[in-house]
Amino acid sequence: MADIKAIIKNNKDDIIKPVAVLLAICIIIPLALSVTNKITAEKIARLETENSNKNMALLVKAESYKRCETNGIVYYAAVNGGNTAAYIFTESAKGYGGDVSVMTAVNTDGTVSGTAILDVSNETPGLGQNAAKEGFYSQFKGLKKGISLLKNGADGEKNEINAVTGATITSAAVTRAVNAALDDFDKVREAESGEE
Repeated sequence: MADIKAIIKNNKDDIIKPVAVLLAICIIIPLALSVTNKITAEKIARLETENSNKNMALLVKAESYKRCETNGIVYYAAVNGGNTAAYIFTESAKGYGGDVSVMTAVNTDGTVSGTAILDVSNETPGLGQNAAKEGFYSQFKGLKKGISLLKNGADGEKNEINAVTGATITSAAVTRAVNAALDDFDKVREAESGEE
């Protein structure tokens, strides 16, 4: 009987120490992560804003970029001399490996001023990721709503672009994202004209 009590006492000590250590770890690590997040969150947000501003500046030159929201559509107005020179939208569409994110600047006449491919990292390297190359995305400049995609390097008519070779799905995703931006532009302009 005394042996059993000794075994139980020894087992309690063997159990209590590891449980206490695990409990301490489970409290300390999330606390440390929370503190780290609070310290870095502001810097991360600032860097994201700077990167976004750099991308917008590549698409359309402006004195300032004003964040706006109209009927639930979030966009930036590129402002020159107090007037909106262009509207900048960020849209995503489903590509081959995941979402493709595209920033599109639209002039006040409804033509694409420029596009920036923000994320094609989930697309196939050497194929879909080539959508981020200027040779592809520069085709959108000057086009209007209803852009269509051509395969196999065919000669494009007005408002058509050529797909990246071997990456039709990714090319179609970018095209859908640009068309979505143009649709949003129309909705914003319609709402603005109703306000006047």
